[in-house]
Amino acid sequence: MNSLQNFDFDLLKIDMAFLRHANEKTPTILMDVIDMAKRLGIETLSEGVETKDEYDFLHSIGCVLAQGFYFSQPLPKDKITAKRKERGLEFESLAEYAFYKKIGQINVLNALYPFSGKNDQELAETVPVMLLLDKGGDLEPIYSNKAAQNWCQSLRLRGAGFEFDCRREFLTLVKQLGETADGEIIEENFRIKDYAGRLRLQLVAEMPCQRAYVINTNMV
Repeated sequence: MNSLQNFDFDLLKIDMAFLRHANEKTPTILMDVIDMAKRLGIETLSEGVETKDEYDFLHSIGCVLAQGFYFSQPLPKDKITAKRKERGLEFESLAEYAFYKKIGQINVLNALYPFSGKNDQELAETVPVMLLLDKGGDLEPIYSNKAAQNWCQSLRLRGAGFEFDCRREFLTLVKQLGETADGEIIEENFRIKDYAGRLRLQLVAEMPCQRAYVINTNMV
């Protein structure tokens, strides 16, 4: 605690032994550590990631850097290239590194903060919040909380012998709004079939041919 208070760190590494000795307390501790680090402007990296479940959980709470056997065991330099080709992995460019670093600074545990001006965990869990990547085509979800996942599923409306999938219409609206974004929060009311609400969007990172947005929706 004294070190965090007295020095400015750029990375906090979670020791692999912590995941290896996980118990029912571990998720709560990890969430609070990552939340604290994000508020202090510190990136987080978890060692010892061995399973997809571990990776998915870390991703869901905003720990965007991870290492461990889930990706690869340590390899001699001459075998790394073959391993990368086998798994379809590429090295980041400097522009991509800077772009995704900005995205990684979003605190998904309190992703509603930019829109509400306060850290409210209850709202963060019940109000739909998403991070979306725009590469010039369809929008790609990078992160969505449970409320957003449930809401997106509900956009598939069912009726007497027919079904509407409104998600594409909603994402088209997001894309159109995003094209005017410049870093400030922008808002717009919308109506799609039986749904009406207010969409709020903020540009969080951009590079040539790519932009990333954080959005939230309030239903009315």
